[in-house]
Amino acid sequence: MAQTSSEFYEALAEAGPAAQRLTEEALTRLGLSPEGLSYVIETGISPPARKVGRKRRRNLIFDVPLKSIPGVVLQAESMTGEFNFLVELDRRSDLLAVFDQPITIKVGITDNIGRRTRTTYTADYLAIDRQRVCVYEIKADSELERLIRERPEDWILDKDGYHYLPVSKHFNSMGIEHVIVPISSLSSLRADNLRLLTSAREAPDTKKYRKARQGIRHLLKHESTMRVSDLLERIGEFDETPVLQLLDSEEVFADLDRVTLSDPSSVWISTRPEFAKIAQEASSSLANLLRSSAIDTNDVIDPRYELEVATRLAIIQGTKRTNSNGEEVSERTIRRYRKAFREADGDPRSLVPLWGNCGNKDPMIGTVHLSFLEAFIRAGKGDKNDLSTSSCFIAYEKAFPQAKVDLGFFDDRPVCRSTFYTYWDRISLKNEDSFNKGGRRLENQQADSFDPAKKTIIATRPFAVAHIDHWKTDLHLVVGYINGAKITKRAWLTAMVDAFNGEVLAIWLSFADPSKKSCTMVIRDCARRHGRLPEMIIVDGGSDFRSSHFFVMLATLKVVRCERPPEDPRFGQQVERLFKDFKDRFARGLPGFGISIERSRAVSAAFKAAKSSSLTLLEAFEAIEAFAFRGYNNSPKPGETSSRYAIRQKAERSYPHGGRKVSWDMKFLIATSIESPDDHYKLWTGRGIHVYDKWYSSPRLLVYRGYKKDISVRLEPYADSVIYVCIEGKWLECRSSEAPLQLAMSETSLLFRSAERHDLSALRAELTNDMNRCVAEIVNEKLREIAERKESGSSQPTASDVNSDDSPELSTFVPFNFDDIEPYENETP
Repeated sequence: MAQTSSEFYEALAEAGPAAQRLTEEALTRLGLSPEGLSYVIETGISPPARKVGRKRRRNLIFDVPLKSIPGVVLQAESMTGEFNFLVELDRRSDLLAVFDQPITIKVGITDNIGRRTRTTYTADYLAIDRQRVCVYEIKADSELERLIRERPEDWILDKDGYHYLPVSKHFNSMGIEHVIVPISSLSSLRADNLRLLTSAREAPDTKKYRKARQGIRHLLKHESTMRVSDLLERIGEFDETPVLQLLDSEEVFADLDRVTLSDPSSVWISTRPEFAKIAQEASSSLANLLRSSAIDTNDVIDPRYELEVATRLAIIQGTKRTNSNGEEVSERTIRRYRKAFREADGDPRSLVPLWGNCGNKDPMIGTVHLSFLEAFIRAGKGDKNDLSTSSCFIAYEKAFPQAKVDLGFFDDRPVCRSTFYTYWDRISLKNEDSFNKGGRRLENQQADSFDPAKKTIIATRPFAVAHIDHWKTDLHLVVGYINGAKITKRAWLTAMVDAFNGEVLAIWLSFADPSKKSCTMVIRDCARRHGRLPEMIIVDGGSDFRSSHFFVMLATLKVVRCERPPEDPRFGQQVERLFKDFKDRFARGLPGFGISIERSRAVSAAFKAAKSSSLTLLEAFEAIEAFAFRGYNNSPKPGETSSRYAIRQKAERSYPHGGRKVSWDMKFLIATSIESPDDHYKLWTGRGIHVYDKWYSSPRLLVYRGYKKDISVRLEPYADSVIYVCIEGKWLECRSSEAPLQLAMSETSLLFRSAERHDLSALRAELTNDMNRCVAEIVNEKLREIAERKESGSSQPTASDVNSDDSPELSTFVPFNFDDIEPYENETP
């Protein structure tokens, strides 16, 4: 690690945008040792020490672009931990550099059984500000408590927080501070509020907003604490942006840990933070009550017994003589009710029946036998061969005698079949059993739901979070006709759905399998329709969503990429609901709907969906577009009385600047175009670039005399007659000879003509090969006929040969003869 001082500072130039604020003066002021300086520089010029999420189970992973340091994208592997930490870190104005997964160090530790050993350690983040250098590790509280309990020599808790002693000692020797951040110190609600404040910081500072902020300052001089909704009403505004801008600049304060800023009627602000906190606590009596232990189920009558309690009250008062079952009660029972009611000072809870105590509650099966039975049932349910209940019961009966000897049962015989079935229905699989039987997908499907108190709040306004996913539709669409036969193909639907209200933001329909082009087109469709993109996009772990193209595109547009847990459909329920409604409410009844897809063995070949298809790709897109944006978005959201569109309109009255604003300009088109692999194009000096059987050129490209390795090419997905070429750091628009015709077409027609040309290239090649084989067979058949005529001694086709042709023109067929040709008037024979 030892290097000279000059080599350290020369390496700063290689660290890229992550270290662009680090200067020799800034690092000298931090007081790092040579080893610490080497650690910082090597982290800056090295890739992350590890890729997050490789061993995850049900957590989200993120790629987070920082706004405080443009060009820097950091990894995070949990919503409640790393992502919330980065949101707060990004708000700091003194931040110089941040690196995720810095280089690994070696430390000596004491393991669980007290042995001294060496291991490696990788921190989550290395952050450098104007005052100090810190490495951060974010850990769950339960994990920290376990480490303190099992490894007290290395892990301690004091008034300053948690400490990992071997690692802290190592970093302290380099002049670097080691900080452990428990997840309990991070608030998802606060992180969402900070994201909203950051968005308000980027809103345009108009004259209207400046006037509104001045009015707010004037009101707060006379009333130091006010509710936001009342404040907006006093100044005659609906837009909450001026209030958010004052909160962002810390001229006013709110209790960001208790309330969401997206709801103005719930937020109290003040010129002093302690006053805002007191006012918020006073107005949150229900939340405080729910957080306390004031509610006890013993203080509330069980709803199952409410009718019986009311009946007994009526009997005590003498207005009734029969119980809830219509049976007359005795005088002794009435005296018993009245005594219990009198001793409880008139509390009706004294009349609650104790029916739950009736009957024999002790199981008739022994404890050891019951444990064996439960283990046997779990083993049967977890078997990969999916054994039936009956076969498991038979196996249980056969295993019982030996188990009785081995385990010492007191029971003399196994349980009966009905009892075994009852326990079978009652006992659920454990996570490890589900995983062993059906892998991660079955484990996630049968896993318990998350604790609602621990769920993260990430969608409190429109365009904050959106989901993107693909679905292969059940519609057969017409591609073309060959020899009178209809060629059909099923299309893929890509959709973007807002997690706030379930509204469809963008769609794309394509014949090609999900790819980076599908991702690009749905991003473009959202920008074209709304002029903005979501702040965060949640996707699955498909190769298209993990591509470097998708990663760089979102980072360029400053959109957070979030990858949901693999094989866990619960995390994508918003977009899955759209696909289900599309199938159940829209696609059924359309020509080409694939009832034969899900019931293929129940439908005859003549009734297959492909036979009735009539829609083209463009026509299907127009129909889906009408369903999504005119029908689905204007239908009520489940559990609401307002439509998805109306919910967004209402929310945008309070804050209209949600999402990431984008301009439909050349910079955006190039950022969302698709890079062409090097082996798919050729550069010809003085002629242009040859890509996918087309030539592209421009005046600047024609005079270029450099090498292919010095340029980069990107394809325009809207029009295959346009590409973008980067030469010497400048982008050029290059066109093919078809550009004038294509660019004169309507946008939708051009879009789907280019899509079909690109998506059906493999199908065209397959059809061409089939036709080549068909033509070869026709020619071979004709050659065989000619050979047979030669063998029979006839050189001319017979009348039967002529009439046997299928062509209708052969009824007037005249054999060709050179003697029948008249010479041209200026020619001599």
